[in-house]
Amino acid sequence: MSLSFLSRFNRHDNAQQQNGLWIMILAMLLIPSVDVLAKLLSKDLGPVQISFLRVAFQAVFLLVAIRGLPRLIHSAALTKKLLIASLLVNLAVTSMVWSLVSMPVANAVALFFIEPLLVMLLSSLLLKEKSAPIKYLLALVGLAGALVVIRPNFQLYGWSSVLPMLAALFYALYLITVRTVRSQIATSEMQAYISLAGIIMMGAILLTGQISGAELLDWSPIQLPHWHLLILLGFFSALTHWMISTAFSLSKATTLAPLRYLEIISATALGYLVFGDYPDILTWTGTAIILGSGLCLIHLDRKREARNS
Repeated sequence: MSLSFLSRFNRHDNAQQQNGLWIMILAMLLIPSVDVLAKLLSKDLGPVQISFLRVAFQAVFLLVAIRGLPRLIHSAALTKKLLIASLLVNLAVTSMVWSLVSMPVANAVALFFIEPLLVMLLSSLLLKEKSAPIKYLLALVGLAGALVVIRPNFQLYGWSSVLPMLAALFYALYLITVRTVRSQIATSEMQAYISLAGIIMMGAILLTGQISGAELLDWSPIQLPHWHLLILLGFFSALTHWMISTAFSLSKATTLAPLRYLEIISATALGYLVFGDYPDILTWTGTAIILGSGLCLIHLDRKREARNS
């Protein structure tokens, strides 16, 4: 009887992990659609305006998903971390959108892929998490790959080519901040809270821009075609956030981590189909170095997990 029960339990557990894998694969293939929509909007709207509208529409969809407002009153320590997380993720989004004004989607995504390497380095520095020397070497190799990607891009797009790496830095800091509060708040509630806080923060930045007359913070008129794109932007942002959270709740992080790099396939395909962009050989070479370093780090984490289990 007990063996039969354990067999059914294992089958159920395996089915859940398989579902997590498929959800993660679909999420990674959908995520570049957010960048494509932002790039289409960047022809007429400013990067900060797009980021504000993105987080506003995303919040609407997340609030519908959790069927109401998240709990707004938390401990002072938790509230502080949630506000920092909101600021960091919105700075990451704004930096990425800003880069897409001039850069191809695939090139920007390739540079953003240094984020897992930065998470490892920053976790060691900020959270005092020790890593093997080989991991630090792999992180440096990955960052060197980013320089290979930047070399032709800097000549073509100037300082915009640095913005995806800045976005990766902000996002890595966001993930580290979120890691310290995950046990204190539900993921869906946390995302809704961060989105609502983002609306206030980005709105305040835009308002400051209107008062100061800063060109980067201008508010451009929104036409009917923009509304269609903005609704899709908010929907896919909320959907992919939910899908990734769901996938990680069903499957192990070390199992899902390699699937993140499927994003480059979708980013390249959509960039080519929508904008006619295709990465050059140096961009592909640098991307391969970044991905190779990231996958080696994941392999080392899997081996450590296997030894500890």
